[in-house]
Amino acid sequence: MEFIKNTNFNFIGKKKYSFVLSSILVVLGLIELITMILGTARIGIDFTGGLSLQLSFQHKISVADVRKELLSKGFKDVKIVKIKGKNDIIIQTKAVAKDLNKYTDEIKTTVQNAFKNNPSKVLNNEMIGPSVGKKLAKDAIVAIIISIIAIILYITWRFEFRFGLAAAIGLAHDVLALMGIIFIFQKEITLLVITAILTVAGYSLTDKVVVFDRIRENLKKRAEKTEQINLNDLVNKSINEVLTRTVVTSLTVILVVLSLFFLGGIVLHDFAFTLLWGVLIGTYSSIFIASPVMIMLNENK
Repeated sequence: MEFIKNTNFNFIGKKKYSFVLSSILVVLGLIELITMILGTARIGIDFTGGLSLQLSFQHKISVADVRKELLSKGFKDVKIVKIKGKNDIIIQTKAVAKDLNKYTDEIKTTVQNAFKNNPSKVLNNEMIGPSVGKKLAKDAIVAIIISIIAIILYITWRFEFRFGLAAAIGLAHDVLALMGIIFIFQKEITLLVITAILTVAGYSLTDKVVVFDRIRENLKKRAEKTEQINLNDLVNKSINEVLTRTVVTSLTVILVVLSLFFLGGIVLHDFAFTLLWGVLIGTYSSIFIASPVMIMLNENK
């Protein structure tokens, strides 16, 4: 069922504005990428190594009080998060000691001794060594590179090289623009965030395939007729024809992601946040980035 009928939006005519917006996000994404390489970005313990300790208290506990106590005992690089609706806190710190087991016990003992009137127990205790973190970071980068190469090959095989290259440029844009959003909101780069970025890449590819498939069909129809239609008009027509599908699919995914964002708890918060912005950016780029790039590549053919 189409609830958006007979639209005739001039999407391609707005490419100058979309290119400016995208350029800003991509530059910010490159800054985030460079800071990650230099090790100055907000990188999670998945990649740096470290520990994550979840404590459950019998009564309400103040994050400020726990932080103050840990700081007084010399635990400086510590992140403490309160789990909404529970008397639980998560204490995270990057690898600062060779013996993470001993370091974890010291943090746990410090907190439990400081709050004897509010007993606590360990619900979860995760430790990741620095070498494992570095391997995860390397594997994540390799996974993103391989996915982009695979997409170029797939789209080239199914369509033409110009479509494959336009899709790859659009995908690279999506990843960097999403990292730009992460930079703006100063989100931590964790394994879940990287998983969300790869998920977005798959969603974005599907969205671009739908648009490109309709463009290819209309190109064939144009070739079979004697009259000629301007390529910009043809691409605009193609995007308008699949607009209902694009909007419905995006809204459906966004509703699911919003439920994860608000109901999934703190563990899934950054994952859902990245997915939400990724879906928006992926949908936007299929219309305002990948399609105009395809036209530009066709003109330079």
